[in-house]
Order: sequence, then structure tokens, then C-alpha cells
Amino acid sequence: MSTKFVVLSGFLGAGKTTTMTVAADQLRAVGQRVAVITNDQGVDLVDTAFAANGSADVGEVTGGCFCCRFEDLLAVMSQLIHRISPDVIIAESVGSCTDLTATVVRPLTALHGDEFVTAPMTTVVDPIRYLRMLPDLDRGDDGTDIAYLYRKQLEDAAVIGVNKADLLAADEIQLVVESLARRFPRAEVVTYSAATGRLTGLLDAWAGRHTADDGNLDLDYQRYGTAEARLAWLDRTLDLQALHRPFDPAAWARTFLTAMARASRDKAHLIGHVKLMFQDTASGLLTKASLIDSSQSGVVDLAGATTSSAGRLVLNARVACEPEQLERLADESTAVADQDQDVRSTPAGQRSFKPGQPRPTHRMLAGDTTGQRHHLPPAPLSSSTRHGSGKGRVAP
Repeated sequence: MSTKFVVLSGFLGAGKTTTMTVAADQLRAVGQRVAVITNDQGVDLVDTAFAANGSADVGEVTGGCFCCRFEDLLAVMSQLIHRISPDVIIAESVGSCTDLTATVVRPLTALHGDEFVTAPMTTVVDPIRYLRMLPDLDRGDDGTDIAYLYRKQLEDAAVIGVNKADLLAADEIQLVVESLARRFPRAEVVTYSAATGRLTGLLDAWAGRHTADDGNLDLDYQRYGTAEARLAWLDRTLDLQALHRPFDPAAWARTFLTAMARASRDKAHLIGHVKLMFQDTASGLLTKASLIDSSQSGVVDLAGATTSSAGRLVLNARVACEPEQLERLADESTAVADQDQDVRSTPAGQRSFKPGQPRPTHRMLAGDTTGQRHHLPPAPLSSSTRHGSGKGRVAP
């Protein structure tokens, strides 16, 4: 019996994690066994902790995208199959990754087609970010590097899932759908809302399977690597301690994210996403909050303890700036939140970096059955962090 494999692409902040976990819950509700896999360039992931807090069995591939950690992805999938024998595995890729059809879907189909049935590759879209990106997208290759990466994610899709349909009026969503269908005619465009649980169109699209096609993504890997390197990654752990009275973790999170949004807006830094997870020491309850745009407010996705005396916070921030600038933004925002909630924050770990040049394990062109690399450019020697520096594991 083959396991259905669903891989999600899409830019940072599109809602891939929520899509994945809500879809898993809905498939489980109709009797299917479902596992999920998170993925990131970093190694201490809010998404994994958030997904593991639900009922889904969770694995993670860290230190690089699935394309460059293909063997780790296979190992995690194998562990999940051994552990729960899932009918479906849903996996979300790094939000700055593309070319997944050639580097994940085709190799998995060709080399492990007896074990896995792969659903059509899906790119998740935030319609508000898409509308803001349109002027840059319409410049074609003359647009910014980030717009180039964003466009290639859409060109690579067999299914484009327009998430957050609840945030816009029906006529606005229709304009987004028509725009996507016109610009990316190879993809099926469906709308849904992970936040409200309206996923019928997306789940119906996943009922199909990846089929051989004649198209290859025209992707300049050097520019792709340059686009990824426009974003700084910061993974930080803090111990929060109340000074004179218990504090509200959700209020701390909102204040922190508001300060991050304001500072990023003032400095014209594009926010991919900022996610944080706080765990109260006494109760173990989790509070999760996120920010996906400097013009918006942070959102508390999961409210845990209403008051806390102490706990540990994990921060994942992806912002278009230098790592040192991102560290300063986080420092300043932490100070604002600490003062607001009368808290002392103590650093407990940190890693900041920019991704290195992508070097996928396999890159299969249409009609190929070998899974070998196809004329990828050499990785620049100056790259500080390689895609292949991470690991894969199943969350406990």
C-alpha cells in the first residue's frame, strides 16, 4: 500500500504550517492516518513545536530545504511510516525554496514510486502579499531578486492554493484567482481558508496525483541563491522571568511583534515571517504568535497561560536585511516587550545567518529517470551557511 505524499511550497508567511496542520486534522477526522513534516534552514523551529502540540505525528528536516536534504527527507518519512503507517504525509518546504517539482516530486516518483504516490505539487499563496508583489512580478526578470524567487515558486506549481480567502472580499479574491490563472496557466488555482477550516477545494486537488509533464522550470540557480541570501535568518532562545508580578505572555508577544513591525517598516526591511513560541515553566502551556508583514500587527495564533512567572521563548525571524541588523531589531524589540511587561530576558541560545547556494541532491528534468544533477552552477566559496548542514528527525 503506497503512502500519499503532499509537498507544499510557498513564500514565507503564506500559511503553509496552518494549512498542513488543519488539513491533517480534517483528513484524520474522516479516518485517515496523517503525519506532517516541517522544514527550515534553521534548527530550532517554532513550527515543529506548534505542529507537535496537536494530534499529528511530526517529523522535521532542518538545516536546508528538502531539495538539498533529500536523503534526510526520505529518512524522516521512513521513520514516520514505521511509527504510525500513515496514509498521508504532508510536508511544508522552506519558504525561500523553489524548483521542488524537479528536486523532490520527480525524484520521489521515479526512485520510490512503489512506496509513495505524490500529489500535485502545491504552492500556497497569501493573496495580500501577492497583490503587493504584482508590480514587481510584472517587471519579469528585471524585478527584484525576491520577486524572481516568488514568481518561480508560482511557475513551479501544479496547484496554486490561495489561502486566507476570509481576509478579502469575494470580488477581490476573484481578481487574485483570475490574475494567477492568467499568469500561471499550467496550474489549477483553488481558494481556501486554513484559519477558518474551509479546505474542501484544496483537499479535492490533492486527491489527484503528480503526472509526467513536458515542462521544466527555467531557473537561474545563481540568481535563486542570491534571492535566498537577501533574507537573514535568526533563531533565538530566551528565558523570560517576571520581575515584580506575573506577566501576560500573549501581551509580551504582541508588543514584541509590534516593535519588530514598526522598526522593519521604518528601515524598509521586507518581513518574510517572525514566529515565536513561549512555554510556561509551571504549566507547560504554549503561546504562539506570528508576524508576516511590517504593515500588519502580530497575531496570537495560540494563547496558553494567561499569566506566567517564567518560561522559555523560541524566536524564528526571517527578514530581508543583514543578520547583524536582524539581531539588533530583535534586541530592541525584546527590550520594548520586557519593559512593557516588567520582564527580564536572558539569552539561552542563538544562530543568525544567510542561506548558502542551493545544491539539490537530485534535479530531474521532464522525461528523465536517473535523478542526476543537471548542470548546476558551482556554489560560491563565500557562502557562510550551506543548505546541507542540517538533519532530519521525528519529533517525540
